[in-house]
This record gives sequence, structure tokens and C-alpha cells, in this order.
Amino acid sequence: MQFDLYFDGSMLNVKSVSEGDLFSKTATTFFNKGTIDNTAGSIIYSHGVILGKEEVNNPGVLATIVFEPLREGTSDLNFANVIISNSSGSSVPISVNDAVVIISDTSSTGVNTGSSGSGSSGGGGGGATGEAFDNILVKDASTSNVVAGELSRYEFSEERSPIGYIQFKGVSNAGQISTLIEVLEGTSTLVGSQAPGVVYQNMNIWVGNAAFGDDNIEDAVIGFRVSKEWLFENDIEASNVALYRYSDEKWNRLSTIIIEGDDQYSYFEAETPGFSPFAITAITEKPGSTETEDSVDEVSSEDAGINDNDDQALSQNMVLVIFIVFMFLAIKRGRGS
Repeated sequence: MQFDLYFDGSMLNVKSVSEGDLFSKTATTFFNKGTIDNTAGSIIYSHGVILGKEEVNNPGVLATIVFEPLREGTSDLNFANVIISNSSGSSVPISVNDAVVIISDTSSTGVNTGSSGSGSSGGGGGGATGEAFDNILVKDASTSNVVAGELSRYEFSEERSPIGYIQFKGVSNAGQISTLIEVLEGTSTLVGSQAPGVVYQNMNIWVGNAAFGDDNIEDAVIGFRVSKEWLFENDIEASNVALYRYSDEKWNRLSTIIIEGDDQYSYFEAETPGFSPFAITAITEKPGSTETEDSVDEVSSEDAGINDNDDQALSQNMVLVIFIVFMFLAIKRGRGS
């Protein structure tokens, strides 16, 4: 097996390339780490070979690459010339996923692509944010400069992600801050319950690292889209769509407005006080209070009380009228006699 790897040399330096256990746990091997050029940002012709006719049937790691982060930001990790062959020298069909590394803390001693690299639009990844690896459908990342009082905007182009942009004002000068979106297969494994309503998409959104924090942003909004085909199939009005954020161990509905629409999508914008797991959902029940039988009975009792007062007043008036008629007849009879 062989590969070339390209990265941003201004963001990362390769510290080491070492053989993994993919071949070595099965047979005697030969491994060449390849030619490393940190200025150009490349590792050329790294390869491993089994010495003999043994073949590998179990998954493993061909090579482990350790990077030294130079500054905060984002670097693509792009593979090229990836070739795998069998014992007869014939190439084997493969699928290659590139990746994105987000550097948010250069005080660490290194970045190991085997554990903390983030998958790009090719899929994969997991572990670094705490989300279960097999629940991540796709990742998308963007970097922007955060300056106090100025608007920072992050735009995303991954087709399988419903997020189009994120923007907020910086509270302080934070420099280059990266934003990572994890589009999920199902409910985030970091939350305690499923989002309410009919869920269109679950996702995690992370801005900066833990030290950056939500208190460093203000006026944050998230722009997202929902398929009109999905709305039609589920008999849902676009006005019922809202973005929910999981915080304080519960799902909280965010203020969401419809921006525009085209032939395929309805576009929305939601205000958020911070970033964490999110869900795009639709609440199909009409808003309004629902009266219980007790409350209905109470209202009926109040109405009955009003009717009783009316009946009592009517009875008193009838007595008065009868008394006046009786007195009139008594006087008339007295005069007649």
C-alpha cells in the first residue's frame, strides 16, 4: 500500500511517520515513511509492503502521522496516489476520504491524525468532540477572524449539511477561530433525549475550543435550509419549522424566521445564545392552550353561578310584581266597598 499526503505547511509540521499494524501483525514487512517536505506541505511516496505472499483480511492502521501545530486555523489533509495491491500485484478497489484538521490550541505537543483529525465532506471522523464515530454522517469546517465588535461569518458548502452559514459578533479579539459542523445520522449521543416534533436533521455545531466559550460571542445566528420535498412528504408547513438547541439538559426552541425559498429548499435563520447539539424540527400541533376536563367543569360552574344570580334576581322581581298587583286589587276592592 502506498500514499501521498498534502497539508498546509504554514499550519502543520510533520513530526514523525511510523508504521502501523495493518501488515506488521500478519507478516514480515518493509516500511518507508516517504519524503517529508514541511515547507511544501507534503509526504510523498509513503508505503508499506508485506515480504511474502501473506494477505491481510482484517482492518488496521498502515501508518501513524504526528503533526506539530504551528498556529490556530484549519488545514485540509488530502490524499493522492493511494494504491493497494494484493499478493499478485493487482490493484484492489478502494475508497479514499480526505480530512480536515482544526487547530484551536497550539499549546499541545502534537496532533495525531489517528485520534484527533476531523473528517471532511468525505465523511468519517469522530472522537475529538465526544460524538460517537458511527453517528457522524459528514463534517464541514470553516475558519474566520474574530474581532471585538465586528461580524464574523462562516459559510459552508457541504451538500449533505443543511447549514449554510453561521455568524456572530466577537466580544474580544480572538484571532482565527474555526467552526465545525457534525451532521448526524440520528440524535446526538451527547444529549439525554430526542428533540421534539418531526426531526429533519440532527447536528452538532462547535465554535472554537472549550476555552473560547459562548461568552465570547453575541448576536449569533444560524442560517439553514429544509427540503421542500421533505415538507411536502410530511405534510408540514414551512412556518412550523424551528431550530432547537440542547442546553441545560433540555431542548430549547430558538427564535426562527423564514428568509426565502427556491424550487428545492426553504431557507431559515435562527438566533442562538451559544453552540452545542442542535436539531431542525417541525412542530405539527397548532399552538394554544388545551383545556382539561377539570378546567371545563370549572368554567361551566362559573357560568352556572351567573345564571343562578340572574334567576334569583328574576324571582325577586316576580315577587315584587305579584305584591304590587295584590295591593292594587286590595285597594280597588276597598274603594268599591
